[in-house]
Amino acid sequence: MAFQECWEEWEHLDKDYQMLQETHKLYKQQLEEVIKLQNTCLTSIERQKKKYKELANNLQRCEPLDSEEHSRETEFMKELMKERQNIFFEMEAFLPKKNGLYLTLVLGNVNVTLLSKQAK
Repeated sequence: MAFQECWEEWEHLDKDYQMLQETHKLYKQQLEEVIKLQNTCLTSIERQKKKYKELANNLQRCEPLDSEEHSRETEFMKELMKERQNIFFEMEAFLPKKNGLYLTLVLGNVNVTLLSKQAK
């Protein structure tokens, strides 16, 4: 192989390397954004769960009214709360979780997040 061919190969590799660096920089920025979004979602879900639990407790302690409309509205709220708890569970399936004791003992602190249904 002639020096000129080696130099051309070097230039080609150098361009590829520059593109790789830009791609990796973009990847890191987007990964940071995904992590922020994950944390925001986790915080919001926990807050929502807490508020729904408080609301459910308050509903149980409410003085029962004899009106049929009140009963329907109460049942409607309870059904929606159950439905939303299921939706929260589905949302959490795509968010990172803290490792359990066994996994931590065996593998240490491992952060694995599967971002697609196919990967799960």
